[in-house]
Amino acid sequence: MAIKKRPQADPAAIEAFGAAADTPAEAPAPVAAVPAPPRETASARTAAPGEWPADVAKTLLIRWPDATLPAELAEVAGLEDRSQHKTALRALQRGLEVLRAEHRA
Repeated sequence: MAIKKRPQADPAAIEAFGAAADTPAEAPAPVAAVPAPPRETASARTAAPGEWPADVAKTLLIRWPDATLPAELAEVAGLEDRSQHKTALRALQRGLEVLRAEHRA
C-alpha cells in the first residue's frame, strides 16, 4: 500500500482562517436570562474506565499570544527529554492543581 502525499495547504488560506479566529464576531441579540444548571464537579463527570464523558472535549487547540510560551515549552521538553505534548500535559496538570488550591484557600 503506497503512502499518498497530501497536497500542500495554501498559506494565505491558513492566515485568513487565523485572522478570522482573532476577529470578534457580531454581538448576538440579547437573550432572556436563563438560570444556569447546577455545576457538576469533575468527579461527577468522571466516566467508567475506558469511557469518555460526553460533555468533555478530547482535544484543545491553543492559539499562542506570542512566541514566548511555545519557546519555553520546547526548552523544558528538551531539558526533560520528553515530547512537547507530554510536557504540555504535565504543565497543564500542575497549573490546574495550583489554580484549584488558590480557589480552595
